[in-house]
Amino acid sequence: MRIKGIAVLLFLLAVAVVPGRAADPKLDGAYKYVSTKFQGGSQTEADQKGVMVVHGKYIAFVRAALNRKTWDQNEPQEDRMKKIVEAYQGLAATAGTFEIQGNTITIQQMVQSNPAAMGTSSKWEFKLEGKTLTLKPATNPGVEFTFERLP
Repeated sequence: MRIKGIAVLLFLLAVAVVPGRAADPKLDGAYKYVSTKFQGGSQTEADQKGVMVVHGKYIAFVRAALNRKTWDQNEPQEDRMKKIVEAYQGLAATAGTFEIQGNTITIQQMVQSNPAAMGTSSKWEFKLEGKTLTLKPATNPGVEFTFERLP
């Protein structure tokens, strides 16, 4: 009788846990940057390239403008520094852990290209439909990032 009771308890526990896990979005994978929409304009893959990788509870993202200038050590320092500053202004990167609650993803930014954001958290509304992942920063209404899952 005890074995049946334990079996029933385990079955009920499994039934209670499995639907909750099945409801979680399956974000694991690699995504390419598709576009950014913002008030007054947009950017696409023609302007920037980017990749986001999600694995378990970790996320990493890098995006770079395509028109970034290169520099040469033989150039005068002032010219070289201007090009370096411009090149890094066209770069965005973040990496860290994340948690999901409903349709909100909170990223603990362990690494960030913006020094002011290092060690902070950022909240994003997300939607995963098929291969398309849409992210909207909670602090910046009207901005929307679109990604496509890679095979």
